[in-house]
Amino acid sequence: MRSKEFHKNCFACGEDSVNGLKLKFKLLDDGTLSSEFKINQNYQGYDNKSHGGIVSTILVSSMINIFYIKDGLRLSTARLNVRFRKSIPVEKTFTIKTVVQQNIRHFYKAKSQIMIGDEVFAEAGGYFKK
Repeated sequence: MRSKEFHKNCFACGEDSVNGLKLKFKLLDDGTLSSEFKINQNYQGYDNKSHGGIVSTILVSSMINIFYIKDGLRLSTARLNVRFRKSIPVEKTFTIKTVVQQNIRHFYKAKSQIMIGDEVFAEAGGYFKK
């Protein structure tokens, strides 16, 4: 696993971020990036439902991290498309799965899903650049 020194204060995955989510990603043998997480009540929107901005943050962070963990690429988000299928309740454990889709010229493309079992609660596709 590569050092996260360059983004240790990242709100989503930084180990030193005081109020951050502290997501821990794992690269699986099939090339998928995965993490289990729980959104606490500090990050809710409506009662007992995770704020959409936090959900989007988790999705984009996983896509940025798949390129960094696999290839050491430090990318920035160029485009993000999020689809909220179901509200994500706070204090419930979810899994995020992320895959690289393709590289197009100077853009890198990935897809991410937040799930419980096979049920998708939110998903995103994004383009990233150096």
